[in-house]
Amino acid sequence: MASEHIRRISARICEFVVGVYFVVGALPKAWDINRFSVQMSAYHVIPEKAWLPWFALTTLFLEMSLGVALLLGLRLRGVTIVALQLMLAFFTVLIIYAWVFYGLKDCGCFPLLKMSPPVSIAKNVVLALLGLVVWKVLIRNSGADAGETETPAVTVGKFPSWRGAAVRFVIAFLAAAAAVGYAAPRVEHIAQTTPPTTDKGKGGEAGIDFGQFVFMTDMGSYDLGKGIYLVPVLSMTCEDCMGKVPLLNELMSQPGMPPMVALCYEDKAGDLDNFRGQTQPMFPLHALGNQPLLYFNLRGEDPFRLTLVRDGRAIAHWDERVPSTEEVTEALK
Repeated sequence: MASEHIRRISARICEFVVGVYFVVGALPKAWDINRFSVQMSAYHVIPEKAWLPWFALTTLFLEMSLGVALLLGLRLRGVTIVALQLMLAFFTVLIIYAWVFYGLKDCGCFPLLKMSPPVSIAKNVVLALLGLVVWKVLIRNSGADAGETETPAVTVGKFPSWRGAAVRFVIAFLAAAAAVGYAAPRVEHIAQTTPPTTDKGKGGEAGIDFGQFVFMTDMGSYDLGKGIYLVPVLSMTCEDCMGKVPLLNELMSQPGMPPMVALCYEDKAGDLDNFRGQTQPMFPLHALGNQPLLYFNLRGEDPFRLTLVRDGRAIAHWDERVPSTEEVTEALK
């Protein structure tokens, strides 16, 4: 009897540890849902950038609700543990896919720490094994109900009141809803242009509405919704972006080139001033601040993109390189 008591306590500890992991992993995602949305793009399974926040919020809800349910010992006769195993299997497949085909470096599943694919896969295996312990000891062997958390000696072979399970279910749901309720209003709003109609009568691909950028710089005021501009999209801590500044200076000084103004992502305050001091750009810089989702929507797969904008709509762009004057002239035609 004593050994059975120890086994059940050990299994409950396993369940609690898994619950703590999911809750602790979900909290920073709620705190910075935009950065987590960008991390999800590394898996290359979400076709539209506009969908990233919705998938991020859904993942946040699932992880928080499952984590709290495990903390409270809500098992629903094994349904919670089955959900845990399915989620771990799904995440593991995604990690392997992105690692093999796209060189994934950070899984993003635990934002507090950078976790490589091999480490993340090993972590998922450990969590799955802990889940199997819970299943074998607390569910299969005892036949106990999913809501059981009472002292094993009292509840072995008995089903606790459905009210207790219902209360814990509501707590788990409310905790997940609160996390999503905190994160959702903080999703960066990114205005999109109306997709143009194609020859087949279908809408084309929507793009960023550059008309949302109306600002003042030390070199004048700008409204990207009116007129023609060359718009570099730069990260203030990207060495490759820094290396592009001399080429951008040269391009903007050529006859017939549209005015140039850069949109700049700052990971922290002061990055723009450091960038300007190191690179000496001849064109104005507009700080976007710490808006990772907006920056990701403005650029492509590369940290640098130069976009040719006419009346708020992108009519051409170049990734990884600065185009020649001839290319820009041709795009203007």
